[in-house]
Amino acid sequence: MTSPALSVRRVRDLTVVDQAGLPSWIIACDSVGSIGPKPADAYPADARTVAHFAARVPLVEALATGASPQIIVDTLSVELDPTGREMIAEICALAAELGLGPERVTGSTEDNVPSAATGIGVTVLATTAELRPGTASAGERVLCLGRPTSAPHDRVEIGDRRMISLEALAAVLRVDGVSDVLPVGSKGVGHEAGELAATNGLTLLPSAHDVDLAHSGGPASCVLVAVRPDAVDAVLAAVPADLPWAEIGALA
Repeated sequence: MTSPALSVRRVRDLTVVDQAGLPSWIIACDSVGSIGPKPADAYPADARTVAHFAARVPLVEALATGASPQIIVDTLSVELDPTGREMIAEICALAAELGLGPERVTGSTEDNVPSAATGIGVTVLATTAELRPGTASAGERVLCLGRPTSAPHDRVEIGDRRMISLEALAAVLRVDGVSDVLPVGSKGVGHEAGELAATNGLTLLPSAHDVDLAHSGGPASCVLVAVRPDAVDAVLAAVPADLPWAEIGALA
């Protein structure tokens, strides 16, 4: 018996694996190097914070496509004790926010040679029956939920109220009227807004706002959401009242 042929394609920064009659697999990755608690690290941070933001990026990227994360793989270039255990515990905590147990987190550590600097890679495997990229329509509003925040220009901490949480993002994705969602990375809101419009074969008509379009979004600190005008209030009701937001334009 032959298995259905696999088709592999790129959608934005993600790899999508399609198989006829089955949900698609979404593969999202991120890595962090020389940020951490070790002597040769270029930027100091505790192990928990490093793991949190390394895992946050691919989780946000996967969720934004409409996919449900299934497995989180951490590849740690640090020893298991104590740095690795702290990192794994934080990744498991993030997984729990999405209803995933510790059995959904796997990976490896470096216990053969001493590590003088911190390194971590995280891969998220997620599934979806329907991708959101490319589903926006002319007339939809584009909201920036959260504020672009990135070290070393900004102090970046777990629980930063300027950043959209995984829980809030999941709530936004359940709102009827939300179409395409795109996390903002190091190239900033302006670049990502152009990408969102182009992916949908549209252009962005800018609105007046106070968002710095060039500032790095760092660890997916904010997301762009294309939403029908009549659903904007429902989106704002789905996120914490103190989460910064702005309408940056409309699609045409």
